[in-house]
Amino acid sequence: MAVLTAWSSLADICLDCLAHYAPKIYSEYVTKLNALQNRYPTLRRNFIRSIYPSVTFNLGPAAVCKIHLDVHNDPTGYCPITSAGTYNPLKGGHIVLYDLKLLVVFPPGSTVLIPSATMPHGNTPISSHETRYTMTQHCAGGLLRWIKYGFKTMKSYGTTKAGRELMKAMAGDPEERLQEALDRISKVDELASDQEKYLVFTD
Repeated sequence: MAVLTAWSSLADICLDCLAHYAPKIYSEYVTKLNALQNRYPTLRRNFIRSIYPSVTFNLGPAAVCKIHLDVHNDPTGYCPITSAGTYNPLKGGHIVLYDLKLLVVFPPGSTVLIPSATMPHGNTPISSHETRYTMTQHCAGGLLRWIKYGFKTMKSYGTTKAGRELMKAMAGDPEERLQEALDRISKVDELASDQEKYLVFTD
């Protein structure tokens, strides 16, 4: 029970980080995933305040990830990654952000928010006598599309001309979709006003 309480507390911190640093993305997740919960009230949240539909625990005991992309996650959203364990963060366990050419010291208890579907990431090894665990919360892009399409798959609209036109309209213009995704990232000078405008509570 104590372990579950600790993970739940960490999940709360991750949620607060998302709300603080990415209020537009947070608001969108709350809106869409609350709609999912309202349609299917028997669904249970991973944690009481959680808005993330999925969580992955890597219990190692020496969790190390090679450089990778989580291509099935929401490409415009952020995934909180939290580390735990007993390792020397100056010697190992660094977060590697490959495209940014960054090697970030990542002590036990740290959390980072990254767009895991579009930013290659991984971490460096730790010593053989050390331990490292991670908790990653994430949301599948396919789930958000399914919600957007009225809780239906794209295939369910059929292959008729009307169905194809409807799917095209719902998918939108690729350049416009890209701009919309970029607009969901709060700029430094917008952050305070975005927090005031988009911040809502999930409990």
